[in-house]
Amino acid sequence: MIVLPIGPESEPERATAPTSRPAPLQSTLRVLVYGFSPSERELIQGIVALSQRRPLRLELTRSDDADTADVILLDGADAKVMAWAAKASMLVGKTVIQVDGASAPHGATHLQRPIQWPKLPSLLLQALDPNSPLLSTRQSLTSTF
Repeated sequence: MIVLPIGPESEPERATAPTSRPAPLQSTLRVLVYGFSPSERELIQGIVALSQRRPLRLELTRSDDADTADVILLDGADAKVMAWAAKASMLVGKTVIQVDGASAPHGATHLQRPIQWPKLPSLLLQALDPNSPLLSTRQSLTSTF
């Protein structure tokens, strides 16, 4: 027979949950997203949420706060988005990435679907600066599909 002690001293110590601390912010990149399917937008939001504890922190901006965006991500397959992009003066001087579509605005990075969304931070960095020290040289940015 095994006898177990009874009383307050016999209770195991309760483990306290580790406090969640955000990673030190080395760089925050503000991204404005126009268009895309609900599933693609959900993937983008998931990538942004995962980036909160990474050296490159992504933040989605609203369209009414577009002037603060570092990168504008456009769905070139959406006619309304492309009509807006043709008229938008805010694209001038911004880093623009267009996914699909016939022709990207001058100076924009043009990508084709399927996009490897988990590589979004690397894609954004490459569009901003191909020589960025935060960009891993081990990751291929071209689609393998």
